[in-house]
Amino acid sequence: MSTGARFLLLSLFGLALAWVAKPIRAGYKAHPWEMAARQSYPASLTSEGVTIAVEPLFTDALAARFFDKDDIVTRGIMPLAILVFNDNNFAIEVDGLSIELLEGNDHLRTLMPSEVVNRLFLKDKAWAGQPIPRLSRSQLNREALEDFEAKFLLRKAVAAHERAGGFLYLHISDLKDIASYLSNALVYIPKVYRQDDGSRLIFFEIPLKAAINAAARS
Repeated sequence: MSTGARFLLLSLFGLALAWVAKPIRAGYKAHPWEMAARQSYPASLTSEGVTIAVEPLFTDALAARFFDKDDIVTRGIMPLAILVFNDNNFAIEVDGLSIELLEGNDHLRTLMPSEVVNRLFLKDKAWAGQPIPRLSRSQLNREALEDFEAKFLLRKAVAAHERAGGFLYLHISDLKDIASYLSNALVYIPKVYRQDDGSRLIFFEIPLKAAINAAARS
């Protein structure tokens, strides 16, 4: 074998080894999420035949159970599950965009899924407090965007004697003592409607303290 051929063979062999040794970057993979029984949620309220429960995923570990990202809360975003159980003989609808987390002077509403995915995949983990540049859908992580949109509680219809739910995505700035912050917070759900006649049911105010305490015990 000539020197040139031997050099070419060794070069190809080295490239093959480098390819094998190169770590494979796994893409985002949607995690399944299903509602549990209503008694599984410590923070809940029942009124006019409707029970609404809330579950804050206030640590990275809790959020990673249902979203394929291990630093969601570290990046300033807390998924909040809203779970609706309808015991009436008529369907209802919950407006997710009207829901607020209230704590002191804070009135926090959900971010949209595209904003969340943009924030989660930035190189800088710190929340700079500045508007995030808008990116087109093609520039975002497609798999993550589809998952966050599929789980998003935008407007949720719940049939008679059925249950349904989804997530809101809240920007929490006080990460140093988030458990204490949330223990003093409540979720305000103002817009719950009957679908048969369009009338509005009473608003819901659900303190988060029971959910935080339950998570601390588990």
